[in-house]
Amino acid sequence: MATTTPARERTRREIEQQAMALFASQGYDATSLQDIATAAGCSKATVLYHFNGKPAVLAAVLEPSRIALNELNAEAAGMSAAAAQEFALTRFVELAVEFRGLINVLQDLLSTIEQYPEFADLIAAGMRMTEILAGGTDDQLEIDLAKFAINGLLGECRHRGERTDAELHTLCDTALRRILRLNR
Repeated sequence: MATTTPARERTRREIEQQAMALFASQGYDATSLQDIATAAGCSKATVLYHFNGKPAVLAAVLEPSRIALNELNAEAAGMSAAAAQEFALTRFVELAVEFRGLINVLQDLLSTIEQYPEFADLIAAGMRMTEILAGGTDDQLEIDLAKFAINGLLGECRHRGERTDAELHTLCDTALRRILRLNR
């Protein structure tokens, strides 16, 4: 017997999918709740029934990447600093390529993201991953290099279609390794 998805869940998923497409194509700031509702084939009131505002819609869109980043950090926590750094580098490159459509949206919000409590966990996970990529050191230069490498990687992943996933993966892996002075 086939299982069916309740209408509410289907509507919520459709809102999230349409919001992601609009955020990626128009930008977060240029997308209104009405735009999302129209694209999802529902009313603005329906969007607000499922989400308490546009930041909540974006938080739902970003949820899979937040979960993946938290899982990366949790798995790396049980490793030596060197093993965690290698693991985080490899896995972060994979995540950046996988979620490259979201990166364009995030890049537009970076200057104001701390104003949104919906993203506190994502920010904390990103900071933890930066520490891991820095090799678990307190050396400010290593931390700054990790931040620089991450920002470069995110900037390169920002635009879909400019590189294939394989090309982007190779470029990001190589760049992070060189900046962080990790040899393969």
